[in-house]
Amino acid sequence: MNKYYKKTLNLLEPLKQPAMAIGFAFIVGAIVMLFTGANPIEVYGIMFKGAFSSQFYLSATFAKATPIILTGLGASVAWRANCFAIGGEGQMIFGALTAALIAIYLPGPLWIRIIISMIGGVAVGGGMSLFSAYLFDKLQMSLSISTLMMNYSSKFLAMGLVVMFFLDTTSTGGMLKQTKQIPEGMRFPRVNADYALTIGFFIAVIIVLLVWFLLNKTKYGYESKMTGYNPEFSRFGGINAKRIMYLSLFISGVLSAFAGVSEVYGTYFRYVSGSLVSGGTAWIGLNAALISAYNPIGVLISSIILASIQTGGTAISRFTDVPLEISQILQGCITLFISAKIIIKWRRKKKLIKVVEEGGN
Repeated sequence: MNKYYKKTLNLLEPLKQPAMAIGFAFIVGAIVMLFTGANPIEVYGIMFKGAFSSQFYLSATFAKATPIILTGLGASVAWRANCFAIGGEGQMIFGALTAALIAIYLPGPLWIRIIISMIGGVAVGGGMSLFSAYLFDKLQMSLSISTLMMNYSSKFLAMGLVVMFFLDTTSTGGMLKQTKQIPEGMRFPRVNADYALTIGFFIAVIIVLLVWFLLNKTKYGYESKMTGYNPEFSRFGGINAKRIMYLSLFISGVLSAFAGVSEVYGTYFRYVSGSLVSGGTAWIGLNAALISAYNPIGVLISSIILASIQTGGTAISRFTDVPLEISQILQGCITLFISAKIIIKWRRKKKLIKVVEEGGN
């Protein structure tokens, strides 16, 4: 009996962190609603219905969750290895733009264009992340700062390239900063013609399983975990921490860039300037990674929940007097609680290191 009990606990482990953070956030949200005169139970019921109550709403939630899952996996791989990069947004942007341009302008059969387009998109994202690793390795430039700055530069550089060279002037007369559409035969098939869900979501789930295997069943996974615990100690243990950093950031960039590629192939069918920034997808993905403690299965679950808060939030604004911003309050509270957890763990770790050092002296 104890054996099955322990197995059940291990299976449920990825749910613990998301459940605590999201549970506290919903309590805070309920308190805010009470102050505004709204009934939290009624509002949350409408939110749940607006996210899961029908195939239409469920497909919208899963479609919204797809890029969040991929950027969350990217953040998990990097942060697990002690590489605090936050460049997922920029990697999404250039992954999407590169994939769209190759799909539109490369000659040849569609299946070849699909393969080269996807490889090109993820390669650009991986390359951007490698450049951040190089700046840290050679110039000691903070990963957080360099990747954050790349987000802003990527946004405006991509916009400039579209406007100057690749602007679609046929559909809106150039009013929208977007490329032409990719060919219809290259788009992700929809699960149902009437719903937004495409095979992109199922590809993301497969990638979750692959990343879980990579992090838990391979030599790289063990070495990245040890490097994340203590880079200096891992070096003394024979682990090449520099190699782990480069590899982790490259994988992270590839995953984040594929989030942008999936949006081109499954949602917009073109690159639309600002579309990957307006929803804060990469930052929500980082939240998913943090609240799941970098566990890929936890990222999948957290991403769906965070996506449901967004899709359910639109239902709240339609059917109640509670504004759509309640979903942003919930996400902000989740971020706050996770940040507090990280600070507490960091202070405990620092205190433990101090105790060990004093004991050694």
